[in-house]
Amino acid sequence: MAGLILKNIEKVYPNGFHAVHDFTLTIEDKEFIVFVGPSGCGKSTTLRMIAGLEEISSGELYIGENLVNDVAPKDRDIAMVFQNYALYPHMTVYDNMAFGLKLRKLPKEEIKKKVTEAAKILGIEDLLNRKPKQLSGGQRQRVALGRSIVRNPKVFLMDEPLSNLDAKLRVQMRAEISKLHQQLKTTFIYVTHDQTEAMTMGTRIVVMKDGIIQQVSDPQSIYKHPNNIFVASFIGSPQMNFIECTIKENENDLYAEFKGNLVKFSDKHSKILRDLEYINEEVILGIRPENIFVQPEIPESKENVIETMVQVKEMLGSETYLYLEMYDKNLIARVDPNIETEIGKSINIGFKTDKIHIFNKETEEAIF
Repeated sequence: MAGLILKNIEKVYPNGFHAVHDFTLTIEDKEFIVFVGPSGCGKSTTLRMIAGLEEISSGELYIGENLVNDVAPKDRDIAMVFQNYALYPHMTVYDNMAFGLKLRKLPKEEIKKKVTEAAKILGIEDLLNRKPKQLSGGQRQRVALGRSIVRNPKVFLMDEPLSNLDAKLRVQMRAEISKLHQQLKTTFIYVTHDQTEAMTMGTRIVVMKDGIIQQVSDPQSIYKHPNNIFVASFIGSPQMNFIECTIKENENDLYAEFKGNLVKFSDKHSKILRDLEYINEEVILGIRPENIFVQPEIPESKENVIETMVQVKEMLGSETYLYLEMYDKNLIARVDPNIETEIGKSINIGFKTDKIHIFNKETEEAIF
């Protein structure tokens, strides 16, 4: 088994396009790390450089103790699972899984043992004599995983392996791959544009944008403490709400003021804003949908009472999404389904003030 070290990795194509900038990361042995970001952010390019399928323009890549920049893909002791499964259509499942082992000229009995063990782990023992065209998408994905497992590689690389599956099967396969990681105790590097996959599968997440790492941390830390507006908006579904506001002071208390609305900051947050001299400065307030609540009645104080209109109501059984209009802004709130609201009617909402995020308006970096 092996960890990886990526030092100042760059990828520049001959046409001058700079796909990956100064990518530096240490991946621990047996870790499940997820590269996530929108299309074109450089996550698959980085994975392909690790695999040896893309040349590294500059920087150093170590697998275990070995510098592998110039090592051929077949000699890196890695296995890659692709989005399109890449199975040989004329071969049976058994032969697809055994193909790499046959190339290595392993004894027949050893090949049979490895393929049978992998098939058992994946629950596809009864599919070994079928051809890929006789399999469902989920079964094909298991075969592709099995072909990697039999090689017992140091590192598994997975490039959007679930994107061709339907929603229900994706959820099931997410759990299967997580279980597989626990069973095999091998390093997994997983690429996806789906932040739900990233949050549910990774021990750590690498959020990327425009070829640059935006944040690296465990899922909860990224969700609760995003580094900037991009991470805050990308991680979380529905995404965080953002409101331009000004920091105001009144009788030693600090407030976020927007269109006459006042939201009071906690003492902890007030101290941070004072220390950084943000009083009377314009900032961006971020609040996640689950941290917006419907005011049951209008309190005497107008503090943290924000009038909105319900535009759309999505009832999802265990929760309800309210799409709200607040002057020229749209907000999304995730509320208890038992709360009575009507489309086209006004409701008053409030923010859980200890859950507020504040971002610098110019740099978009998080203040807290």
